Amino acid sequence: MKKEIYSYNSEYLTCNGSPILPIMGEFHFSRYPEKEWRSALENMKLGGVEITATYVFWIHHEEAEREWDFSERRNLKAFLNCCREVGMKVWLRIGPWAHGECRNGGFPDWLVEKERRGELTLRTDDPQYLRYVDVFFTKIAELADGYMHKDGGPVIGIQIENEYGHAGGPSDREEGMAHMRTLRAMAEKKGLEAPYVSATGWGGAYVPGSFLPVLGGYVDAPWANHTHELAASENFLFQPFHDDANIASDFSEGQSGFTFDAAEFPYLTAELGGGTAGNGKQAHLPVSGGHRGTDDLHVGSRGKSDRILYVSRRRESRREIFHPAGVESYRLCQ
Repeated sequence: MKKEIYSYNSEYLTCNGSPILPIMGEFHFSRYPEKEWRSALENMKLGGVEITATYVFWIHHEEAEREWDFSERRNLKAFLNCCREVGMKVWLRIGPWAHGECRNGGFPDWLVEKERRGELTLRTDDPQYLRYVDVFFTKIAELADGYMHKDGGPVIGIQIENEYGHAGGPSDREEGMAHMRTLRAMAEKKGLEAPYVSATGWGGAYVPGSFLPVLGGYVDAPWANHTHELAASENFLFQPFHDDANIASDFSEGQSGFTFDAAEFPYLTAELGGGTAGNGKQAHLPVSGGHRGTDDLHVGSRGKSDRILYVSRRRESRREIFHPAGVESYRLCQ
C-alpha cells in the first residue's frame, strides 16, 4: 500500500497532492474505560470523524514522582494500536501542559509543588523544568514507537503545548516562541515526528514558524467572568479566519490577535463547541412571561443545578447565524 504524503498550503491540507478537509474529533483515552475504546472509535467513524485528537495528561501517568502508570485506561500504546486496528488517524497532543479541564492543566501535583518551592519555573526553558519534560517525552516516545506516520502508524499530527502565551506562559513574545521551538526539538529528538505539528493560535498564543496554527470557536463562553447576557457569536459565519477572544478568558479577558501570518495557513480548528455548558458563574435558564416567551434562553446566575434544560433560538431582533447542512468534506486519502 502506498504511503500517504501529507502537507498543506495556504488554503487546505493535502494528501498525495490532493486537497483534503478531514473531520477531527476529541477522545481522551485515559478518561475512558479501555474495554470501550474500540466501540467508541467505531461510533466516531460512523459519525464521519476521521482523525481523533487525544491528550497525554502527565498527571494521569506520573501522579507520584518517578512512579509511572501506563496500564489499563492509561495505556497509550494500546490506545494507538486500537486506533490503527479501527483505521482511525491520530493527532497526539503531548503537552507537556495540556489544559483539557484537567487539574493543573495536566501537570502532576508534585511538579507544581516544586515551582511553589522555587525549585523551577514551569512552561519556560528553565533547565530544571526541561529535565522533567525530557523524561515525560521519553516515556511517550517509547509507547508511540511504531505508531508514528513515518513508521506506517496512525499518528499524522503532533500538538505542542496548549494556549501558550494566552493561558499562561511568558509575556515576552520571543521567549515564548523560543520555548515552543525547544519543546518541538525535544519531541522530535525522541522520535515524536509527524507530518503536521500544530500549536493553538487563538488569543495571541505563540505559534512559531513551521508550526501549523489551529483555532477554536464556541457558541458560549463558559470561562467568562461575568453573568450578563452574551452577545451573538460570529464563530460559525463563513469567514477566512476566526479568533474567539472568549476562549479561556478567565486567564486573559478579551485578548485577541495572531502571532502568525494568517495568509500563509489554512483555517483549521482544534476546538469547536457547538453546544452550551453550565458552570460556576453561568447557567442557561428558561425565562417565561413578557416578550420573550417560554421557549427563549437566558443566561443568569446558577442555582443548585447546572443542567442545561434546553437550547432554542432567541426571539430577539439580532443577526441569526446558521450552519449549512449537507456539505460534504474532502475525505482523507482513500
